[in-house]
Amino acid sequence: MNYSAKILLLAFAFTASAANAAEYKAGEVIVKYKDGALRTRTVMSALYDAAGAERVKHYKGSMKGYERILLSDSVKVEDAIAELERSPLVEYAQPNYIIRISPQEMRATAGIPCIPGFDIPGCDPNAKFPCLIPGLPFPPGCEDGGGGGGGDNPQPPTTRPDLQPAPAEIIPPVADPDLAKAYGIEKVGATQAWATHRGSKSMVVAVIDTGIDYNHEELSFNVWRNPNPTQNDVAGFDFVHNDGLPYDDQGHGTHCSGSIGAVGGNGKGISGVNQQVSIMGIKFLSAEGSGTTADAIKAIDYAVEHGAKVLSNSWGGPGEDGNKALYDSIERAKAKDVLFIAAAGNDGKDNDNASQASYPAAFDNDNLIAVAATDNKDAMAFFSNYGKKTTHVGAPGVNVYSLAPGGGFASMSGTSMACPHVAGAAALLWSKNPTWNYKKVKETLMNTADQVPSLAGKTVTGGRINVFKALQAN
Repeated sequence: MNYSAKILLLAFAFTASAANAAEYKAGEVIVKYKDGALRTRTVMSALYDAAGAERVKHYKGSMKGYERILLSDSVKVEDAIAELERSPLVEYAQPNYIIRISPQEMRATAGIPCIPGFDIPGCDPNAKFPCLIPGLPFPPGCEDGGGGGGGDNPQPPTTRPDLQPAPAEIIPPVADPDLAKAYGIEKVGATQAWATHRGSKSMVVAVIDTGIDYNHEELSFNVWRNPNPTQNDVAGFDFVHNDGLPYDDQGHGTHCSGSIGAVGGNGKGISGVNQQVSIMGIKFLSAEGSGTTADAIKAIDYAVEHGAKVLSNSWGGPGEDGNKALYDSIERAKAKDVLFIAAAGNDGKDNDNASQASYPAAFDNDNLIAVAATDNKDAMAFFSNYGKKTTHVGAPGVNVYSLAPGGGFASMSGTSMACPHVAGAAALLWSKNPTWNYKKVKETLMNTADQVPSLAGKTVTGGRINVFKALQAN
């Protein structure tokens, strides 16, 4: 094996090893108190002192009964958790885990690069391997996209723009000139499905991510408009900056949004799986692509409370099976009849193995659909996580052409790109059958998936979704 191949193997090993160690925010603990626990001022003051609390953040609404405790500098997270869980008032305490978009997701104008020593079907020998960390030239010879993406993708604005009024609907529809570039839309049967159903603005899909470019000409018409904004949250909410401008300063969320619902029939660019839909922008991941469990939970609860029926979640991390607070937030979504779609992860590992699995994808919530990535020939992507018990379906996630902040377009690869194809399919199916519940939507998508050899024994269904077939089902 040559030097470059060894470096690449080292890079993959380093990334996977780092990913398997659950990260958490220093000096913070999330606490869930037992229902009905009598939390008097005296009792709580003693508990806070014993745990080493410096400040306490109380939650309301769906998160009533939870607190985020900020610890004194000298207190270790593990010690605080142990102290809190000694109390009969506490149901559980846990770290405030860090959540990320995967460092192995790739932006490229060509195909997946061929890597010496790895058998990657359909790889492009002319494509360059992207640098694992933007701004750091590692492995040697990598192509540093600086986080900006490929294709004709301008850099996101340095300031967050105000939300502009939605454009008028194009009637009659005009063909989208670059639709063929977004091969995944046809691959999942959406182009056939549009003959009978194009989607509906009444169906709300929350993209819980790095935000969205709510003024992108290929998205603006399909951006959700809050009928009762209370925090200037017209298009969604930004939990990073704590305001109502969930603008995408990274690129990831806008790209996912395009696969769900880039405006179809407007004579521009491409179309998402839904030509019409309402996309709620929820930002909890920063420009660096990271966020906290506390903010993820708030994002999920906000989306559910504001009427989203499908949640698209292209993020996670291995080693966080103990993230009970995140699990419980998905359960609250289930109680409101909401589907939670999750990217399986990009470590090339088996999510059935809890010690290396990516969460939330590997959780067993009944309303969760975990998605592996496939390419344009239905081969499972070399980087995709899988699991015959935990990963439900596959969807296009290799060299996916979609939207980029600032009005541009880009190609990206990752299970993050597969996840929104399924979120879009769920929204299209559900809007056609509004009386269905999440169980019926999930069951139908799984039962009508196209069987493909690469997913046999790797996913629950052994198939890649086909929304056209799903629409034909009763």
